[in-house]
Amino acid sequence: MASIAVSPPTSLVTDKVDIRVTGLGKQQPVTLTAAVQYSRDAQFQSHAHYAADSSGSVVCSRHAAVGGSFSGVEQMGLLWSLQPAAAQRVKRMIPRDVTKPLEVQLCVYDGHIDTRRGQDGVPAPLASCVVERRFIRDGVRRIVVREGRVRGVLYLPEEEGPFPGVIDMYGSGANFEHRAALLSCQGFAAFRLMYCNFDDLPKAETHLDSEYFTDAVDWFSSHSLVQPGGVGVVGTSFGGLLALIMGTLTDKINAIVWLNGFSAMPVSTQFNYKGKILPTLGFDISRVKVMEEGHLYILDTVDDLALEPEKCIQVETIACPVLFVVSEDDKNLRSDKMAEQAIARMEAHGKTNHQLLAYPGAGHLLEPPYMPHCKISFHPIPGAEVDWGGETRAHCAAQEDLWPRMIAFLRNSRLHSQL
Repeated sequence: MASIAVSPPTSLVTDKVDIRVTGLGKQQPVTLTAAVQYSRDAQFQSHAHYAADSSGSVVCSRHAAVGGSFSGVEQMGLLWSLQPAAAQRVKRMIPRDVTKPLEVQLCVYDGHIDTRRGQDGVPAPLASCVVERRFIRDGVRRIVVREGRVRGVLYLPEEEGPFPGVIDMYGSGANFEHRAALLSCQGFAAFRLMYCNFDDLPKAETHLDSEYFTDAVDWFSSHSLVQPGGVGVVGTSFGGLLALIMGTLTDKINAIVWLNGFSAMPVSTQFNYKGKILPTLGFDISRVKVMEEGHLYILDTVDDLALEPEKCIQVETIACPVLFVVSEDDKNLRSDKMAEQAIARMEAHGKTNHQLLAYPGAGHLLEPPYMPHCKISFHPIPGAEVDWGGETRAHCAAQEDLWPRMIAFLRNSRLHSQL
């Protein structure tokens, strides 16, 4: 009798698991599927075709898929290739509550079939199991922060501390907490700093000021459970720009990880920097393209920073190491050009405290490893679905490669700052 087993049955989303099927016939063709019921009306699915070996087994870490959502030997393929079910509105699988694990149902079916077409005509599975993928370890503390004007969520490991500190930010008012929760699982005190659309903060990032971010760094870096010597900052998209700005404001930042960010202020935000409004990049709405599928292509709407280099943030004043991470198929903004201009400005001032990681085929939305690639989803600023870019296999390979590099960069930069 066929059975499917996953080891370990409960794990962090960043951890690999062993998926294997036993009790099949020799060379029996089978389909393995994965499904996550994200909400009542949203499901994410994947499937892969295999042939059992001479012992009647399929081991995902050793055997090649011959079709389906991916092909080849991909131990975690069933998880990173999860995609939204046809016609559903929810396109991005981000946890709403990091304390609740994702439940992934794995099934094995006889023959090579495509279960994405619905259950009509799909036979009963030969075997199934449910595995848990978690964003937070037992014992990690989640604390909502309201300190003066500063708002956010602090994640503290279960150990006594103090811990190295990291501030985490996303863009476009997205208040995701999963990366901060996962950073706490790596031994960091991780502060998910909110700057809009949270608690009593303004709904949008239209008006921001540097004092708010200085206050946040001052409070967090002096926390009794944060090690002295400064804190790191991780920022995606607009959050990457904020990370650079914070590095220009204070010497209490010891590392910056910039993920497909801006290096100059977009027109959507009026930013008061020490009493002066930062200049914004030009924007031309007529360059928006409506694609045949109905989503927007917005890559060309922002003017090339190379034409207005004086608008680049004063990155030459940043004292700490900066890791620029660029996805070469970013369809949201030309992050490669943004990084290029920032690095050129640093080097023009004799600064060498930068590194660049570039990932061919990756899109804008880089997430922790084994989380699904999201190519198209809703963007709150244009108020429509947009193309974020990326080819699924290359994008997910980039996520897997980036995570340990980012963790090592944050740790090593901290060690160097203490020398």
